Amino acid sequence: MAPKRRAASSTKANKAGGKKVKQEPDTPKDAFTSAKEALKAAGPEVKGKRKADEHCLLSEQHSGRVYEDYDCMLNQTNIGNNNNKFYVIQVLHIDASYYCWTRWGRVGETGQSNLSDPSDSPDKAIKDFEKKFKDKTKNSWKERDNFVSHPGKYTLIDVDGDQDAEVKVDSVDGMIVKGPRNILPCTLDKPTQELIQLIFSNDMFKEAMECMNLDIKKMPLGKLSKLQIAKGFEVLEEIEGAMNASRPKLEELSSKFFTTIPHNFGRTRPPVINTSGIVEQKKEMLLVRSICT
Repeated sequence: MAPKRRAASSTKANKAGGKKVKQEPDTPKDAFTSAKEALKAAGPEVKGKRKADEHCLLSEQHSGRVYEDYDCMLNQTNIGNNNNKFYVIQVLHIDASYYCWTRWGRVGETGQSNLSDPSDSPDKAIKDFEKKFKDKTKNSWKERDNFVSHPGKYTLIDVDGDQDAEVKVDSVDGMIVKGPRNILPCTLDKPTQELIQLIFSNDMFKEAMECMNLDIKKMPLGKLSKLQIAKGFEVLEEIEGAMNASRPKLEELSSKFFTTIPHNFGRTRPPVINTSGIVEQKKEMLLVRSICT
């Protein structure tokens, strides 16, 4: 009987020295890489109904609506120039009239706004919308699926839902989510109960989110899509790979991250992400946001 052949991996030799080739096991993916890949693989999201900007007099309370899909949120952060600004563009209609609405300003503030004169057909409002989008981004609205960011211009942010979207948790500031609950009496001993209460403390949750510049009640420019959050992970990976680069390079990449993932810094200059600790903190923040989407 012919002898059994050994597995190729155990008999393969190095041509130079006749040594066996040692096969290294695959490196396990970390939680952040897995989260990024899961977000990218989630596929197209079913977006909620597009709503008129709440700061417009033609908002839903006055029966104003977004016409078709002419609605976009733009963002631009430039640390060197202390820029951290947004730009909203919408085509709105109410009854038989159509308007182009724009609002812009510092992230976290209401900013300034403009409402075009009404027109009987959507054509003029659409033309104004597309021109403004082109002026602010150097991209064509019709080619927005292949959007390219340009220096000194705004970037299209993929959001879904209301501006200042809430992060839903069971309890925030003592406000309990209503609904039927069947809760059995706790059978744990008192020290264990106190430990569990500490771990799931809403105050601790709020403090942790504040350290990440994330308001648990509001996301500065609305609820981010899964794909948008995945883009944030990718920028953080770029920063991680450039940690030994010059300050201008880290400033550029940090600006790119805060453009991709909007932050409310008030009037304070956005900080440079220049340590591994800050990168890890931002990754944890994105994990929280991915859970909240």
